[in-house]
Amino acid sequence: MNLPQKHTRETKKLVSALAEKKIANWLLKEGFFPEQYVLPPCFKVNKFTYKKKPYFDFSKKIPLSEICEIAFPKSQLTERAFGIINHKIYHDIVWHIMDNWDDVKPLLFNSKNKIHSYSFPIPLNKKSVGALGTLRSGRMIYEFIEMSESDIVSEGHKYSLIVKSDIKNFYPSIYTHSIAWAINGKEDARKDRFKFKLLGNKLDKLFQNANDGCTNGIAIGPAIPDLVAEIMLSVIDTEISKQLKKEKVDFIGVRFKDDYRFLCQNESDASEILSVVQRNLKGFNLSISEEKSTISKLPEGLFREWTSEYHTYSLRHRYPIKYKAFENTFRKVLLIDKKYPNTGVIDKFLSELISKKYNLKLDITTKEIYKVFSLLLMLKEKRSKSLPQILAITELLMAKYKKEKAVIKRIFASLNELTERKFEKEKSNVYDLTWLTYFLKSHKALTVLWPSKIDSELLQSIKSNKQKFDVETIYCKLFQKIEAPDKNILLAKHLAIFPKDEDE
Repeated sequence: MNLPQKHTRETKKLVSALAEKKIANWLLKEGFFPEQYVLPPCFKVNKFTYKKKPYFDFSKKIPLSEICEIAFPKSQLTERAFGIINHKIYHDIVWHIMDNWDDVKPLLFNSKNKIHSYSFPIPLNKKSVGALGTLRSGRMIYEFIEMSESDIVSEGHKYSLIVKSDIKNFYPSIYTHSIAWAINGKEDARKDRFKFKLLGNKLDKLFQNANDGCTNGIAIGPAIPDLVAEIMLSVIDTEISKQLKKEKVDFIGVRFKDDYRFLCQNESDASEILSVVQRNLKGFNLSISEEKSTISKLPEGLFREWTSEYHTYSLRHRYPIKYKAFENTFRKVLLIDKKYPNTGVIDKFLSELISKKYNLKLDITTKEIYKVFSLLLMLKEKRSKSLPQILAITELLMAKYKKEKAVIKRIFASLNELTERKFEKEKSNVYDLTWLTYFLKSHKALTVLWPSKIDSELLQSIKSNKQKFDVETIYCKLFQKIEAPDKNILLAKHLAIFPKDEDE
């Protein structure tokens, strides 16, 4: 048995040991919002009741709702949009999946599926079978690294080539009818299309109504779309596996969300793999990304190239970190990011400035405080999603050097100036504004005047310190009041994606 097979067997064992209500409650409470770096900690589920019956009856008209979106730029021309689903529809999707959980599990863990998934979206606890883990984003990072730089590497000596591919524009391209096709088969799904007796058609309808009736695209970020996407891809993977077996292709296949890796023996098998994957995706209105599909001779293609270049400059084991070491690594990070754009080198660098106990590892002089802040803020222009981490480090920086009141005042002034500039184009800057206004308000340092009209319901919530999105709630509470300074959760703690080094 190879390592990916063992991973699948262990995942199946851990999932089978979970009580259905425990899964449901996690999906409602911990999985409702996108991951921690998307929204500040005031967007938190404090209450979400798992009802005995769903909200909606399919024999009656289900109201339409819209996904509440927040986006940040991926590049100059594209953005990454995350969404919050109407809580009633979200609840019912969870309810119907749990009501059919015994039928869903065989789709996730079909013995004929030889493509091994490392992206089960619910955090499993390997140390305590039957319990859930505490990490969400962190666990997914570990799973990806285990897949791509451990298990595949360990099995690589048996093969000659590695094939990489992913699905083009995956979540926005999902055709909601294809959810029903995957779960119940096209023929049965079509027969039941307006009867709603089958799980697939129920989910199809709920995802449509969550997105203003659209049949293309599901929300990115919440755990329940991740779970449904995992069910769908597991079904597709099973069919790919059957066809590759029929063609007698010798391979090891793994998948992380929509990212595929295959080990195989020769060019002919590699081409057959890509052809079979594309053919099966096409049957669900999906396609592979040609520009991201590669065939490499092993051991090339096994590792993320930027990691070896960064390793020499890593601050992981440095404590304390003096300014000169910080600057040297910062400059190297810029070079690596330029050479390997859109990788995780900036995230890695920022995470290494904070210890596992959420202490700042930097030890700098008064003159260097603002310089560090300025350099960190520049990284945001290189990687938009890094702003929360930058603010988390800034918060620790101000706490560590709280006696330096003039510098702290200068930092707050700079953040207010930035916020004011961002408000000039609110629609393009909702992500940044959400984090900036939360941060300043949580420190009672927001001096910018709010515009008279604010389009974003998320920003409206921060302004009023009250939930302004999805407001028709009785059985759930989705916003946590921003308290006085020192009473809000540390941003570093909120963003704890993976454990860092212990304090030394």
